[in-house]
Amino acid sequence: MVADQSVYCKIPPQAIDLEEAVLGALILENDAYDKISDILSVKSFYKNEHQIIFNEIELLHKSDKRTDSMIITNELRNKVLLDVVGGPMAIMSLTSKVASAAHIEFHARIIKQKFIQREIIRISTQIQTLAYDDTQDVDDLLTLMDCELDLLNNGMNGLSEGKTSKEVAKSTLKEIEEDYKKAKKNELSGIPTGFYELDKATGGWKSPNFIILAARPGVGKTSLMLKFIIVAAKAGFWCNVYGYEMLSEDLFRIIIAGEADINRTNLRDGKLDEADWVRINNAVGVLERLPIIWYDKSDIKSGKIKSNTKKNVKDGKCSIVFADYLQIIPPEEEKANREQQISKISRNLKQITTQCRIPVMALAQLNRDIEKRSSQEPVLGDLRESGSLEQDADIVLFPFIDGDENNKEFWLKFGKHRRGRCGKFEIKANDDMTRFWDESIYSEPVEQSNTGQFKPNNNFYEKEDNGELIPF
Repeated sequence: MVADQSVYCKIPPQAIDLEEAVLGALILENDAYDKISDILSVKSFYKNEHQIIFNEIELLHKSDKRTDSMIITNELRNKVLLDVVGGPMAIMSLTSKVASAAHIEFHARIIKQKFIQREIIRISTQIQTLAYDDTQDVDDLLTLMDCELDLLNNGMNGLSEGKTSKEVAKSTLKEIEEDYKKAKKNELSGIPTGFYELDKATGGWKSPNFIILAARPGVGKTSLMLKFIIVAAKAGFWCNVYGYEMLSEDLFRIIIAGEADINRTNLRDGKLDEADWVRINNAVGVLERLPIIWYDKSDIKSGKIKSNTKKNVKDGKCSIVFADYLQIIPPEEEKANREQQISKISRNLKQITTQCRIPVMALAQLNRDIEKRSSQEPVLGDLRESGSLEQDADIVLFPFIDGDENNKEFWLKFGKHRRGRCGKFEIKANDDMTRFWDESIYSEPVEQSNTGQFKPNNNFYEKEDNGELIPF
């Protein structure tokens, strides 16, 4: 059934008389702008002439100049815009529409409401038009709708009155009290990582942290991510996992190999005995009950990750997001250059952490420069398309392997740690890179619980200026 087209014949929501009253008040009283600067923007006005006049008033205020009718008239004349708005008489007539700026804030909020209504109509019309096109992908339509509503919502928030110090202090104190209660119970304040030194350095994965886990191919970053996922899920936290390089079944095989302690190659080739099957069934019995949602469609864009996350957080089914890996997430704009594409993906993932108040971990590739150096220890400059990643990330973790074939050492290094100190610590891994553990704490690889009751050690190091490693 075709939608009723009569809606398009209706006049868009507007308040022309109030727009004139607000502009008149702004011209009459120089201090009136401060009352509405966080409510209205140029786009809030319906008439193009009013947008031009408000824009000029805004520019004058930002330059600390007066905004009387003569100054505005001269500025518009110099920019050849005076005739566009109706000439000098149009400017003068605005001041006759209002006696004072006493009600300007009230009027401004009505203008803002009309603008939001118009934007909702515009977005709905755009989506409806595209929805009639059979060539449009449904997922793309949903992503576009979410992005447009996000932009509108962010625009509304951008014009908000902000928060007072009292409000910020109250919410901050609440977070501190929650961390204190967990510490009293010997619990982590964040999501457990599975490594004592990493938990000690970060307090666990916490919101609103955007975490980059970066390494060259073959180092084991995907397997390490799976370790983080299983530890978090076993502690009761919902994990949303986006796999772009491997199918969910392939990732699950790696997990089974680690949990059942079976050679990864034998599992791949089906070379299993009865004892292996017992361990596999026991492992799957535990894994299938874990709170994990797997996504392995390679065309899921970062905007769709954002909308999925918002829905899942609302439904209580997302505590942390994992993406493998960032540089192959499809771009929102195909025509944009590579730097802009990566920047948009990185920004969307970062926005998830701030808007949904959950941590996000994205895997990333390092460039080949590291292979040309004698030291295999990565630095921030080794990140591919590193500009926006360095800027947006709260934590950058580099897993890397040091030593020769007979004496391999597996290290985790903080390349960036916005809320803590940087350093590195050694962990252990089996030959298949399916199991990771703290050898200094455990005599054998076992999962860390969320109690935090482990003996401390000095296995986390920082570098002094002279290059010497010292305990953290």
